[in-house]
Amino acid sequence: MLLLIERVCFGEKEWDLFVLSMTWPATLCKFSKLYNKDHQRCITSDMWEIHGLWPSLSNGARSPEYCNISHSFSPDEIRDILSKLEKYWADELPGKNKYQFWKHEWEKHGRCATVVKATGTELKYFNTTIALRLKYDVDRMLSSADIKPGRSYKLLDIKKAVSRKTGAMPRVLCGIYKRKAWISQLQICMNKDFKVTNCPSPKSSSEADYPDNKKKTLPPSDRCFDMVFYTEKVNTS
Repeated sequence: MLLLIERVCFGEKEWDLFVLSMTWPATLCKFSKLYNKDHQRCITSDMWEIHGLWPSLSNGARSPEYCNISHSFSPDEIRDILSKLEKYWADELPGKNKYQFWKHEWEKHGRCATVVKATGTELKYFNTTIALRLKYDVDRMLSSADIKPGRSYKLLDIKKAVSRKTGAMPRVLCGIYKRKAWISQLQICMNKDFKVTNCPSPKSSSEADYPDNKKKTLPPSDRCFDMVFYTEKVNTS
C-alpha cells in the first residue's frame, strides 16, 4: 500500500513536457528474440510505432506516473478508433489481451495528462497521440534525409534529420548488443501547448516498460553511441 501511495502522490507533481515516444519495431523484435524466451512473438510493423505520450519534466528528472487512479481504463472508450490504434500504436509484444498495452499506457502515463484539455479523457489522449504521430512522421523524416534501415549512421545525423522537420532536437535511445548501439526509440518533446522543443538529456539511462515483461533486457537499455545502427525492417513474409 505504501508503494501505491508514493506512486500516486508523485504523479500529482507539476509537469511541463510531453514526450512523444516512438519505437522501431525491428530492434525490439531483435532484442526480444535474443533475451526473452517468453516473448518470441513480436510486432511485425515496418514503420515507426507509437510507444506512448508521456507527461514529463523538462529538467530530465523522473516523470509523473499513475496519476488520477479514479480514471480507470475502459476498452469501450477507444473502440471507435481501434483500427487506428492497431496500425499506429500496436502492441509491441503481442499477448492474449489486445487491450493490455493501451491499458498500461493510459494508466501509467495518460491519466497524468488529463489536466490538458486535448488529452483530458481516455479517448482524447489516444486520438491526440495518433494525430501527433501522423504530424511528425519519423519514417518520412528519416527517408527524406536518405537515412534508411540496414545501415549505421552518425547519431547527430539522425537527430538533425528530425530537427529539420520539427524545429527542435529529439532524443534517440538505443539497445546495446555486442558493443553496437541499435536505434530503438525516438522521442519528440513538446510543451503543454504541443509546441515542439529540444528534448532534455535524461539524468539516468532509460528502460522500455512493457506489460508483463519481467526481464529488463529489452531496449532502450542505454543512451546511444556516436554511431548507431538502424536495423532492417521486420521480415513479414
